[in-house]
Amino acid sequence: MSQSDNNAESESNRIFRKMADRFIDTANRQLNDTEAATVNSAFLYGASRFSAFVTVQKTGSLSRFDEKHDEAVEYYTNEFKTMLQQNLQHYREALEKES
Repeated sequence: MSQSDNNAESESNRIFRKMADRFIDTANRQLNDTEAATVNSAFLYGASRFSAFVTVQKTGSLSRFDEKHDEAVEYYTNEFKTMLQQNLQHYREALEKES
């Protein structure tokens, strides 16, 4: 991979993380008057709604939607599981440093 590819990937990752941080900031502000479990459920619900929207946009027709339905569920489920495992590991490492 060339240096420009690395820079482009770094810029892409920076934009991705900044966008994620804005979503998290919005969720965190909800903690002022709502329990964390409720905020988390709403965040998950919103993510699933948007994922469904993206899937519909990509498929474009009922027959294609039906054809890709299970694949989409598997994709989003696997992505969430991977991201959750990575984030739990980061938190574990932070807790280890505190011990």
